[in-house]
Amino acid sequence: MPTRPQGWLYLTTIAVLAAGCATVSTDDDARNARLPTGVTLLESDRNDCAGAIAIDERVVANAGRADLVVQRGQNATFEIDADDDDVEIEWTCVGSADTDRNSVECPEETSHVRVTRATTGDEFLLECYGDRDGSVSRRARR
Repeated sequence: MPTRPQGWLYLTTIAVLAAGCATVSTDDDARNARLPTGVTLLESDRNDCAGAIAIDERVVANAGRADLVVQRGQNATFEIDADDDDVEIEWTCVGSADTDRNSVECPEETSHVRVTRATTGDEFLLECYGDRDGSVSRRARR
């Protein structure tokens, strides 16, 4: 029985497309974390940083790492565990002339934070996610 090269071509094309759609995560750090089902965007804040963004290590302690630095073109999602009524995310713009510590306040219901950077420009987006109606608050999950 003769084989047709078109059949192999179709199978190869399908395999390549399927592999391109798959998301493979081998590292269980904050950069690969996904937002859990059921959380809502509570607040967002746009800022500028000419260098890398270093998130304060006290904020990302639950993410299984001591540091979190977000470069251009990267994003990071991490869970926070705050005992205060105010959730303050502290960050530093590393590599710029001004390395002052900055902060963004998130609502009390915040359980996850996502930092998103475009591949070009200095702007980044910091988003606070959580359960707005409080049915599954951080304190109730402990």
